[in-house]
Amino acid sequence: MASRLCLLLLILCGLNVAQCGLRVYNVYARGIRPDPGNNNGDGYVRMSCGPVSTTTHVDFNTPNPNWHEELHYYGASPGNYLELRVYDKDVIFDDLLGVCATNIQKGTRKHNCRLSKGGYIYFTYTLS
Repeated sequence: MASRLCLLLLILCGLNVAQCGLRVYNVYARGIRPDPGNNNGDGYVRMSCGPVSTTTHVDFNTPNPNWHEELHYYGASPGNYLELRVYDKDVIFDDLLGVCATNIQKGTRKHNCRLSKGGYIYFTYTLS
């Protein structure tokens, strides 16, 4: 019985009827510009899709941070909204450096956005 259920889910996922799996990875930024008083940023990213979200570690004192965390959402469907918000960590309030958003599509896609405060964020996602 369990094997029939697994087979049914695989078939439905292939037909775009069932929800499928999203993986967001290889997240990094180049040339981020934090507060004028801080020469280099202390960047981190808040990634979200549907009800699932995760926050990366803070990559301290660099305008070119690399984050190794991944976002996994097994209830994702084509057309869902994926958002990555880039912040600069500060003592009192963290500064939003920019937002990158896209409606996800099946397959593996590389994506990048220019951040409103300067610099770019890059990431890859796979929706199966």
